[in-house]
Amino acid sequence: MENKTSRYFKYAIGEIILVVIGILIALSINNWNEARKDTLNEQKLVEKMIGQTKMDSKLFEERIKASVITSTVFENYLKVINHGVSDSINQIKYMGDLSPSWKFNDGSNLIRNHAQDFKQINNLELREELMEYSYLVTMMDGAIDLTNTNIQELLIPLELEYYQALKPFDSTSTLYEMKAVLQNPKMESRFELFSELILNIKVQIEKLQSKNKSVLKGLQLYKLELDNQ
Repeated sequence: MENKTSRYFKYAIGEIILVVIGILIALSINNWNEARKDTLNEQKLVEKMIGQTKMDSKLFEERIKASVITSTVFENYLKVINHGVSDSINQIKYMGDLSPSWKFNDGSNLIRNHAQDFKQINNLELREELMEYSYLVTMMDGAIDLTNTNIQELLIPLELEYYQALKPFDSTSTLYEMKAVLQNPKMESRFELFSELILNIKVQIEKLQSKNKSVLKGLQLYKLELDNQ
């Protein structure tokens, strides 16, 4: 009886051990599956973010071009005001009004579509880069918003104030022909202000462009890391 009891006891312990081992294996497999799912989801997210970052790069390039064009307009007005009209600009045409015919647009594809997803990136260094990117987008948007507001509050009223003096001129007129109208202190102060505002937009976008390249490289490297897991 003692021998039988001993054998049954050992058998029961063996069964318990086997059950525990089975449970541990099942948990391990489940955890591996969950981790794999998380990795696959993160791969998809990073791939989407790479696409949005590339789109941002093109968007910022267009904004830089727009800022250069607009800046040149105000610079030409100031050259007329401060130095008369030199041979280099005496054939430049009037754009038809004193303010840009469009407003700067703001925003970022990456921030607009994925700002809430940054916390899902497990690479802390990359996550910090993305947060810095978000901050620089905020700075750019602030510079653009300030300029757009001043266009409404300062440039458009200026054009209305000098409507009668500007009425004879259109896009066929040269700045040389407009010298008498442009050379006044109010216009000079407004054009100087907008030259600074446009320069600030350009500076903010250039900072963002640099960070855009860094973030894109970081996302691409992290994507390779995830692919190899």
